[in-house]
Amino acid sequence: MSTDSDLAPFVGWLLTFLLHSTCALGAALLLGAALRDRAIAWQERLLRFVLWAPLVSSSLQFLVLGGPWTGGFPSPAADAPLAREGAPLLAMPIAAAAPLADPTPPAAGPSWSLVVAALAAIAAIVGLGWLWLSRRRLARMLATRRPEPDARVLAAVAMVAPRVGLRRLPRVRRCDLLPTPIAFGLLRPEVCLPSRVGELGAASLAAMLAHELAHLRRRDPAVMALGALLQALFPWQLLLPVARRRWLRLVELRCDAIAAGHTSPTAVARCLLEVAEWLRPPPAAMPALGMAARASSLRDRIEAALQHRAGPPPRRVLSMAFGGVSLSALTFAGPGLQATPPEPPPVASFVVLDDLTSSATPVGRVLQERDALLAEAEQLQAELAGQDVSPELEQLLVALQRRLLVVQRLATRIDQRLASRSPEAR
Repeated sequence: MSTDSDLAPFVGWLLTFLLHSTCALGAALLLGAALRDRAIAWQERLLRFVLWAPLVSSSLQFLVLGGPWTGGFPSPAADAPLAREGAPLLAMPIAAAAPLADPTPPAAGPSWSLVVAALAAIAAIVGLGWLWLSRRRLARMLATRRPEPDARVLAAVAMVAPRVGLRRLPRVRRCDLLPTPIAFGLLRPEVCLPSRVGELGAASLAAMLAHELAHLRRRDPAVMALGALLQALFPWQLLLPVARRRWLRLVELRCDAIAAGHTSPTAVARCLLEVAEWLRPPPAAMPALGMAARASSLRDRIEAALQHRAGPPPRRVLSMAFGGVSLSALTFAGPGLQATPPEPPPVASFVVLDDLTSSATPVGRVLQERDALLAEAEQLQAELAGQDVSPELEQLLVALQRRLLVVQRLATRIDQRLASRSPEAR
């Protein structure tokens, strides 16, 4: 059974990921709202980066650095204060004392770390179930696909692929259940086309294929799969779906611009209009990248294609430098939250024999009182040796024996706790 100490690192990592992802995603979304449709390539690259950077930075903080740089996040459970009594008491030697049973500790409710970990696990299970159902629905749909039978389409793929930078031709299939073309696959890339693809003219067909092949060239399906997995694992991060929708829109605009650069802006706009006619009625959302999967964004995409506001793509060296600096800043300078497990509470009530407001430490005071009690108990035993004692005195001696046993147990517990801590704690 997991304890609060076992779950504290995991809960701290969850809280740190929440803080890092909120800062990174919020900053990227605010920047996108300020820029709107300017610097689309940089915005898309930034959102692609912030989808996975918080996961890496929070993991590095806990796995490599051993935790965030901030102080511990306090746990509601805390050590119980020491019970106090006013006057010191004498006691007999421990060897003559009867055993004293430990009192039963009070029943405690579930720890906050356990509650947080359980809620996060339930949310992840629900999210993964949703992702699995959506993937299964797409898999059932793609199970009916077949090799592309049209030689004109295969010739267009062979002509367009080298233009967009693909060194190896992807597999081309056709599926009668698909309303729009989609691109998927990382190790085995594939473009699956709808049954009405033969209705497109040569220019529109080239624009469609350039758009889908651009997705494969940029490895957009892999980034989309990562974003879907993160949203399924952390559905309580409400900025993830917002950032994913924004990123998908920018990706479509980028691929439209690439297709317009290799064909023409008019061909891309005409292709978007023709594919939009296939979306009536609108199909269910699919976990894959399509040419016109959202009819609501059709107007913006057509206007952007006609204006051809592509701009130069970000330089790879500059993007890698920006990503490295940003990831290092999140990892080494980014704040975090750490769950501190509570110290185990004392299992028995005990007595502090004197006021602890002096300059001596509580540990030293307790040990001094123990030594004094032992000395006085030995002196009392020597004085009463060979004498008859009254029943009242016998009861008093038994009570003093129990008191001394409690003090001895307290001293033993303090020694054990000090031994488990660092030498500075002494």
